[in-house]
Amino acid sequence: MGRDADIAKLGAALEGLSRGENPLVIVRGEPGIGKTRLLGWVADRAAERRWELLAGRATELESSVPLGLFREALPGLPEPPAVEADGRWGLFRILTEQLQDRGRLVMVLDDAHWADSVSQELLETLVRRPPRVPHGLVIAMRPGPVSDKLSAAIRSTGRAHTVIDLTPLDRDAADELMGTGWSDDDRRRMFEASGGNPLFLEELAKADGLASLPGGVIAAVSVDVAALSDAARALVQAGAVVGDPFDIDVARLTAHLDLNTALASADALVERGLVRGTSSLREFAFRHPVIRTAVYEGLPQGHRLSSHARAAEVLLEANSPLPNIARHLALTAAAGDKVAAALLRDASAQVRAQAPSIAADWLVASQRAAAANDPTLASELAEALIQSGRLDEALAVAEEYTSAGGRADEHGRRLTVVAASVERLLGRHDASLRRLTRSLESPDTAGKAELMAALALTSYELGDYEAMGQWAASAKAAETSDELVHGVAAAILAIGHRNSGRYVESDAEADFAVASVHRATDSELASRSELLVAIPWALVAVERFEDALTVSRRGAAAARRAGNVVGAVPLGIAEVLALGLLGRIDKSAAAADRTELEARLVHNEQSLQWALWMRAYFLLEAGELDLARAAASESVALAERLDSSALVTIGNAVLGAVLLADGKADHAVPLLAAYDVEPGWIARWAPRLVEASITVGDLTSAAAWADRAAAVSRASGLHGAVAAAERAGSMVALANGDLPTASKLAHSAIDRAVGIGARLDEAQARILAAKASADKVDAIAQLKAAHDLAAGGGAQRTVEEASRELRKLGHRMGRGGVRGVGETGIDSLSGREREIAALVGLGLTNREIAARLFLSEKTIESHLSKAFTKLGVTSRAALAARTAAPPFDPQASPVHD
Repeated sequence: MGRDADIAKLGAALEGLSRGENPLVIVRGEPGIGKTRLLGWVADRAAERRWELLAGRATELESSVPLGLFREALPGLPEPPAVEADGRWGLFRILTEQLQDRGRLVMVLDDAHWADSVSQELLETLVRRPPRVPHGLVIAMRPGPVSDKLSAAIRSTGRAHTVIDLTPLDRDAADELMGTGWSDDDRRRMFEASGGNPLFLEELAKADGLASLPGGVIAAVSVDVAALSDAARALVQAGAVVGDPFDIDVARLTAHLDLNTALASADALVERGLVRGTSSLREFAFRHPVIRTAVYEGLPQGHRLSSHARAAEVLLEANSPLPNIARHLALTAAAGDKVAAALLRDASAQVRAQAPSIAADWLVASQRAAAANDPTLASELAEALIQSGRLDEALAVAEEYTSAGGRADEHGRRLTVVAASVERLLGRHDASLRRLTRSLESPDTAGKAELMAALALTSYELGDYEAMGQWAASAKAAETSDELVHGVAAAILAIGHRNSGRYVESDAEADFAVASVHRATDSELASRSELLVAIPWALVAVERFEDALTVSRRGAAAARRAGNVVGAVPLGIAEVLALGLLGRIDKSAAAADRTELEARLVHNEQSLQWALWMRAYFLLEAGELDLARAAASESVALAERLDSSALVTIGNAVLGAVLLADGKADHAVPLLAAYDVEPGWIARWAPRLVEASITVGDLTSAAAWADRAAAVSRASGLHGAVAAAERAGSMVALANGDLPTASKLAHSAIDRAVGIGARLDEAQARILAAKASADKVDAIAQLKAAHDLAAGGGAQRTVEEASRELRKLGHRMGRGGVRGVGETGIDSLSGREREIAALVGLGLTNREIAARLFLSEKTIESHLSKAFTKLGVTSRAALAARTAAPPFDPQASPVHD
């Protein structure tokens, strides 16, 4: 009643599903305002259109039940212990698998503001990366932090969506809802008391107006409960404790009722309008979540706690899954209850990979029940808090244990390293150094290798290469039974040796580091993930790209399986970089998309800042300037809240590269010139600096940047760095009209790039060789080779540059890349046109296709226009009918070769 405008708005959004769009609707409003009723209208609409309906709901008192929001909608979702591979990301993969091979569907999720932490993450993932099936998603929630966070996530994607904010009923609709039999004065008083809230108005009407009701729906429910028989009252109170919906057997045993009495009482509750039956004969649901809350809050505190304790006993006797029991034990476990402490710890271990925040809460309860300062439990708690993004709490746990005199023992050292990792994750590198250095003051030598390796890593991230080398050498020389610690130290030493021209020593240390990873178990890799990141990054620095790719993938997979997404993010970023430097830009961009999403899920600004600039770097190479600009700008904005570090400096340089591509060379120069950290990357940024300087007409500075790059790259002996410096020199020579020098440097750069498998570097050097060539045939051959190399890796920006140069020489190339093999029909479509047509067939809009393929909407429109012409069709439906849609691969994001 009174919702005509809201229904019209919702109906218009849902009609998009018929047109192949994926509508997203947020319904917001206070308790009792009619959100659930509006979702019921959606369900009816879905039934009319024969769309499949998936419905789920979160509940206030079950916010510690993992995946509670999605369990009803997708009952096939496994319990957390069954999901091992890829941790929380694995849940998204499983969800998308369950949505495959369906027709058009609508998923409605009610009371999402009460969703548990893993459900919130999964929901955010769904709106950022919608499944490739035609679907509508309607989410109902109250205004507040969860709503604000979800709205921000949607806005950041640019995804079209509809927001419906439900307001109180007006007086006419309220009178219609109340029905007949009321005086005008009673109607006025009840309307004012309810504020136009439909649920409150109904409860006031049930209580016969205001005369017997001092205020509010809770008081109204209290009147209903007081009028029940003792058995019915006990059952509804036990049900409020057990869950919503509640199992009649669990509730009656909690209330100490026999079956016949419980069934009769359930009938009385249904008749009274407090609960309703469900599709399961043994389950009953509260008429509205507010009703359940009112019953629960009406319980005396002692009665509430005893009911939770009894519910835990009943569930334990019934061999219910531990997570179902843990939510009751977490509230009731008393100090010294060793059994409860052990159960909570076991339950935490089961859910930690997918729901680390819930796992951490249960570990806190276990710690309270154990009534002892257990160092192993403290370590588990700190790591679970890190995995859930609660970094300040993790730091507090580590400090509490170490300040209590445990700094010198094994667990104290481990917690010190954990705390230092947290400081680094928070962008507080100096604080991390101080913490680690303090711990070295202990005369005990055990565990010092790990502390010194952590100091080497922190110094590396700060760009302090002298300290980095000293700490790495000390760590490598220190005794330890943990080969991975020595592997980390060896990897960092490999950088120093390489930069000093000691190539044999560098290769030997790199070999040792790689071998240490190959020999380690997955559990060892996961437990050392914060330190392990040094190895793939060092391997990238010494141009062992394939090794870096292997190590980063294995380390990230191990961390994800253990639920340590925080540790997986920097390893995932190393995978992105290795793929990109190998010229596999399409795979790099896809991996960067996943890593950025994971960084957002762990709520860590340092990791997100890092992931954003890395994604921006390869989005730029993929030719997606707008997306690259947005990611780079967000990264630089985040960096303003962090300590200065190499990560921050690189983020600024990436923004400079984006600005250069955007035609703002004067703004790009200072950002690119400020990078002065790693010699190899000083050379790698040189071609962009030279391009920017030439663009603004400063040939003197361009030559200076090229000379500087040549000097530092020769000292490093890195083929990629030298090749980049040679490309910079070739650009300067071209600008000065010195074609022989430009050609010589470009061909040398080609050879060096081939030697390390850097296909994009090779393509860019070949374009310079073509520009410097006096032979048109040779120039065309170089450009075609560059085009094919870049196109094979998805480096669209270089593809377009090669195409432009070819057109200047009178050689025609397709703007979208390699042409189709036929003149008309399906065979005439290019690979990109086929890909876009397939996504159209899956119901995606142009905007959603653009986001998925890292292209602009204009580019999508251009490809579709060409596909329409080639196939002789005029509509999206006809296009979809002429092309076969490939099956959706839910593991497309991790991207393996």
